[in-house]
Amino acid sequence: MLREVIILTVIISIIRIIYVLSGHIDLSPEEAQYWLWSKYLDLSYYSKPPLIAYMNALSTTILGDTELGVRINAIILGGLIGIITYLLAKEIFKNHFNDNKTVEYIAFFSFLILYGTVGYNLASILFLTDTPLLFFFSLTVLFFWKSVKEDKPYLWVLTGIFAGLGFLSKYSMVLILPPIIIYGILFNRKLFKNKWFYISIFIASIFTLPVLIWNYIHDWVSFKHVSSLEGSNIKKITIEKSIKNIGDYIAGQILIISLFMFPFVVFTIFKAFKNRKKEEIFYLFIIPFFVFFLFLYIAIKKRVEANWPAFAYISFFILMGYFIYISKKIKKFFYLSYILSLVLIIFLFYTPILDKIGLGKILPPDRDPTKRLVGWKNLGNEVSKVVKSINTDRYFLFSETYQVASEMAFYVKPFSKVFCINIGRRKNQFDLWEDINNYSNKGYYGIFITQFSSLPPQVKTAFKKLVLKKEFKVIYRGKVVRTYYIYLLEGFKHFKNLEVDRY
Repeated sequence: MLREVIILTVIISIIRIIYVLSGHIDLSPEEAQYWLWSKYLDLSYYSKPPLIAYMNALSTTILGDTELGVRINAIILGGLIGIITYLLAKEIFKNHFNDNKTVEYIAFFSFLILYGTVGYNLASILFLTDTPLLFFFSLTVLFFWKSVKEDKPYLWVLTGIFAGLGFLSKYSMVLILPPIIIYGILFNRKLFKNKWFYISIFIASIFTLPVLIWNYIHDWVSFKHVSSLEGSNIKKITIEKSIKNIGDYIAGQILIISLFMFPFVVFTIFKAFKNRKKEEIFYLFIIPFFVFFLFLYIAIKKRVEANWPAFAYISFFILMGYFIYISKKIKKFFYLSYILSLVLIIFLFYTPILDKIGLGKILPPDRDPTKRLVGWKNLGNEVSKVVKSINTDRYFLFSETYQVASEMAFYVKPFSKVFCINIGRRKNQFDLWEDINNYSNKGYYGIFITQFSSLPPQVKTAFKKLVLKKEFKVIYRGKVVRTYYIYLLEGFKHFKNLEVDRY
């Protein structure tokens, strides 16, 4: 059924391209940030490894600095992740049944389940670091299994390469090693006597060198940042806060998989635990199980974003496909839930449809998560008008947040010098780039884009005078969801960034 999988993948990929070209949503702030990185190629970056910047550099060279130029990466990788899911399920269960037809159907069923999950569809449209991580993580899971079963050197080499590329996508890739070791101890101890296993790890470790070299040069800022995200800087933990964080974490996992699929998640967990002594089941289960509980532990200390553990769920969806497919009673209930999940995903990607069918109150505009993805292009157009009005190239754009600064870098035409000043934020990539004060006392205008309705004193005193103030409202689904202010300032003197020790 590989032919059917490929045909469906191509059709859905075309639909995703049409959706991106429709212009319904702009680049998210994170997407804009990673695109901006591609304009300053380096060995690594403040918060993430460099692969996403390299991919953006390649795709936008071909398709231009457009939404599709960025998101084509997510669309292509998303399609390939679906195919990998099919191949992994087929590889895992190829000796589990007497007939190949059953294996084919289970693999195809697993492929379909993936498309019914919210997180996967988001990762196949929005080009964030989770997408290449998910791609290379899934490839590593597949090729490690093949390496163990076939023990061919080229498979071990490919496993190491895919793991290394996964690390260059996002640091979370290292979390594949502990569950693999647990699997080896319980089911395949000869693994630890196989030199190719260690060669594979060595190959993967080579890919960490660019990140290590870059961090050595930049005072290990990435490690400080990741440590901060893990909660190492939190001194006091309250029971109330921990309970809230854990509740939010679990709710986030339900939503990122799908509310309608959650009963089958519980069913799969129960069946997997019951069948944990079967090697194939344990291998598919231990990886998402380990990652989920690691982030659950972190949630005791701090808030965990819903997407953080989702990269490890591919093998769990295969387990869902397996257990649901072989259970005729459960399968009957599953179809309705799957259809409802698909409808939910359609609503998520085009929430105005709720207003058109009279269900807008279910998800009002102020609570609509897609509100963060609209208005940026129009705001950029307004700033572009201000740029045109000053009729000089002696200007720069700046904001106090990297999100706004990155979006303006993408949407303001022509491409301009952009800075992110520090008036109390934690450090970010902008702090490692050119200093805004390189343009002190050189007759520069500054265009400040912010949500502050009045000009911060630090900004006001950095210029000779305020020339213009414009208000811009982001209207989505008939409601104002955000308001920005554009300040045109003349005669840049000097800006004193606040020194912070927050990462």
